[in-house]
Amino acid sequence: MQKERDHTIRQAMIDALAEGPKTIRDLSQSLGIMEKDVTAHLPFIEKTLKHSSRRLHTEPFRCLNCGFVFKDRKKYTRPGRCPQCRRGRIDHALFRVE
Repeated sequence: MQKERDHTIRQAMIDALAEGPKTIRDLSQSLGIMEKDVTAHLPFIEKTLKHSSRRLHTEPFRCLNCGFVFKDRKKYTRPGRCPQCRRGRIDHALFRVE
């Protein structure tokens, strides 16, 4: 049986991100939705927050082998591999609302 929500999923995501930095996996587990659904909602959350005083901040994905930072990445999905060392050990990005 699915529990009823007081807020929409996007509002629940904004509230969770306002509590502190979270990964896509953290949001997925706390809200009970799939990770791909979280990444689909993030652009809309960013757009919604532009109309208020709050912003969605991202600590970018980082390669665990060479330290490459994906700072100019526009997508919210995790990259497959590092363009510098070609390895697939990519650390999760952190998202937060301030």
